[in-house]
Amino acid sequence: MNVSLPSQRVRYVGAVTDTDRWKKFRHRADDVFICTPWKCGTTWTQAIVCMLVFGKADHGEKPGVISPWVDANFAPIEEYLEMVEAQGHRRFLKTHSPLDGLPYYPECTYLVVFRDPRDMFFSMLNHRDNLTNEELAFATIPSGEDAFQKWLDGTFDPENFDLQSLEWLCHFLKTYWDHRDLPNIHLYHYADMKRDLRGHIQRVADTLGIAITATQLDEMTEAATFESMQKKGDQFAPMAGLDAWKSENGFFSSGRNAQWKGRLSEEDLAAFDRRIGEFLTREQIDWLVRG
Repeated sequence: MNVSLPSQRVRYVGAVTDTDRWKKFRHRADDVFICTPWKCGTTWTQAIVCMLVFGKADHGEKPGVISPWVDANFAPIEEYLEMVEAQGHRRFLKTHSPLDGLPYYPECTYLVVFRDPRDMFFSMLNHRDNLTNEELAFATIPSGEDAFQKWLDGTFDPENFDLQSLEWLCHFLKTYWDHRDLPNIHLYHYADMKRDLRGHIQRVADTLGIAITATQLDEMTEAATFESMQKKGDQFAPMAGLDAWKSENGFFSSGRNAQWKGRLSEEDLAAFDRRIGEFLTREQIDWLVRG
């Protein structure tokens, strides 16, 4: 069992990210860090945690606003910190950064969510096309007819961190995987969430030490379905109401597992298998693609 403790030792900088922004952050013992790669269940997890924190499905909050992406430079760090320091409820914070770029607090909780990389890729394409900031979209997500090959071949660079690639995702996974035995780091998989949403919400509640009734669980499960969240895109989309998206409802594009089927050729799939094998062990690959 790996019992070593993580530490913030790498600065990740990109078109959006600067992990040095965490240096001004002051944690609380019950803080929840939602740590995900892009398009792997971030918004879904924020919505679930928000329901649990406020104790009801119909809480009226915008999770993607009150749970800020702290290490993103969309606003001065002082604005984010002023907001979260004023919050009286249990705080839950979003990041798309590897564990070695974050502060680690043994008393806090880290919820880490991953997804089949091939589904992540296609979800990113929708994300790219829905962003109002098209310069940012095309600077971070591959485009063109060979976008999948660009994503496969792309290299990971901490100083150009937000440029998406398969190597980027694999690096992200390894930083958390290496510490998955720590009692406050919890790895979840998007496919498992889809297979048993009710059970997943209960597991997260147990992880956070939040007691809920069967009725609350039923209501939260219904509110956290893809269809329910899509209908309320103006509430659940990240940065809702801030003109980040061409369509806030369109942020929720598919939500399906295996959406890559029928869209990738046998050659594409073989290339994916070869490339991911350069970065991860067989155990890591099996978990990442299937949960």
